Amino acid sequence: MLRGGVVPAIAVAVVAIVVFTLVSGSQGLAGSVLAAALVVLSTASTMLILRRMAGLDPRVVFMGAMVSYLFKVMLLGVFLLVFRNADWLSPIAFAVTAIVVSLAGTTGEIVAYTRVRTYIYDEPGPTSGAQR
Repeated sequence: MLRGGVVPAIAVAVVAIVVFTLVSGSQGLAGSVLAAALVVLSTASTMLILRRMAGLDPRVVFMGAMVSYLFKVMLLGVFLLVFRNADWLSPIAFAVTAIVVSLAGTTGEIVAYTRVRTYIYDEPGPTSGAQR
């Protein structure tokens, strides 16, 4: 699912960077690159954390996912506070790029998850001749 989320996110990020560079120049480039890097790195880190938690109790995995989500929201809040008065980037390019890259990554993760073959039951073991 890591590849399923990161590949579309990077593809959309490249398109957003090109579009905002053409529309807003270097400020659009800076805003788009910063937003794309932030979103792609946070998406990849969440998937890597959850991959390491595979096989644990589902409640622990859920807690890990929620902590990871909280961390991402707090990280975005810190970036917004730090760069709120930055005149070297376009806030519109940052916001739009962050939204579309995040949506692309989430959609890719959902599509990848629907294609995963997860057994929801125990596979039958070998049968002995006495049980026939």
